[in-house]
Formats: sequence, structure tokens, C-alpha cells
Amino acid sequence: MDMEQHMTMRRIGIVSLFCVAVLTCFLWAAETKAEATKVVVIDAGHGGGDHGVAIGDKLYEKDITLKVARLIEKDMAHVPGVQVKLTRSTDREMSSAQRVSAIKALRPDALISIHVNAGFGKDASGFEFYFPGFAKSTKADDGSQEIIRDMGRTRSLNESVRLAQVLEKYLGNVFPRKGRGLREAPMALLEGIDVPAVVVEMGFATNPEERKLLADEKTEEMLAREMAAAIKAYLQ
Repeated sequence: MDMEQHMTMRRIGIVSLFCVAVLTCFLWAAETKAEATKVVVIDAGHGGGDHGVAIGDKLYEKDITLKVARLIEKDMAHVPGVQVKLTRSTDREMSSAQRVSAIKALRPDALISIHVNAGFGKDASGFEFYFPGFAKSTKADDGSQEIIRDMGRTRSLNESVRLAQVLEKYLGNVFPRKGRGLREAPMALLEGIDVPAVVVEMGFATNPEERKLLADEKTEEMLAREMAAAIKAYLQ
């Protein structure tokens, strides 16, 4: 091989190494970006034939929850590193099992299920949150796998509490001094989903003042905007 051929081969080798290095950096950056993206699922309660509580004439809980969920998705559309996914984006009925299946497929970093409350009288008011609570689970004889699961679940439940606290702070901008705190309750939607997850009851349809507010577009926009702000604050 003469000197000119040797130099040509060397140049080809250098160019090839450079291309490999660039490709490696590109793939690393893409992988890092993918890993940095957080997925938050917003579950709009009820839907289709499952109307939920009545808000007004031909206006139901299912309509309010879907509208707020869509507005949150819109508000978060251009937030870097965060993707908001909806369990339903149309007026369709979904069972708890279908919702759970959809949520697990999306593998979220957090879950917020939106609802409207109802009381036995007109005096109940405010917003509140629900999560499964820290009930102990039964362990297998060797305990190993169950202990690992319990540790993961405990972390998720601790984060659920933090998520509720952040949401309460921001929703207080919509309904000042109306936070009713976090309550423990068994919920089919949250069973078997080991991610930070809360159910938000945005207000009481049985309270005349709050029913009027929940049907108001500006209030719905405020609820969505404050929940979007809470999500950003929680993920930071």
C-alpha cells in the first residue's frame, strides 16, 4: 500500500470514528431525553351513560371532569419534560377495570382522578382528596418479594400524600380556605397501581354556590390552570 492509499484509509477511519461518536451522542441524548420525560395521567371521572352527579339542566359531573381534564392537557402541552395523558378524551363510559388497564399501559409517574362531590345536604362545601391509605398487606412466608412490593407501595403512598398537599395548596387559589384535606378510602381505581395517585373531589354539586361555580367556564379554567401549576410544582 503506497502512502496516498494509506492516508486515504486513515481519513476514512477517522471519519467513520467521528460518525460513530456523533451517532452515540445522539442516541445517548435521545435516551436521556426519554428518561427525563414524566408522564402524568388525568382520569376524567364517569362518562357516557355514567353521568355522575347532576350539576344543572343537561350538565353532569362527567362533562365537568372531561372539560377540566382537557384544559389541563392543553395547559401542559408545551411544558418540557412532561406528557399529560387522559384515560378518556371523549364522552365515553369506562369501567374501573378499563381505566386501570389504560393507566397501567401508560406507566405514569403520577395519576390524578377528577370528580365532583355530593353531600347529604346543602351545607357541605370545599374540595378534598382520597387515596388508599397505609393499610398493611399480608406477606408471603419468605417475605422477600412482598417486602420489596411493600417498600415500593409505601414510597408511592408517601408521594401520593405529597401530591395531595401540593394540589391542595394550588386549589386553595380557586376555593380559598375550602380545603378538606386528604382522606383514606378503598378505591377500585387505585388498587394495584403503585404510583403516586389521588382522587380529587373538586367541589360539591349539592352546594348551591359551588354548583354554580363548577358550571362556570372561568372557574373550570382556573381549576385546570391551578392543577397544571400543581403538577409542575410537584414534579420539580
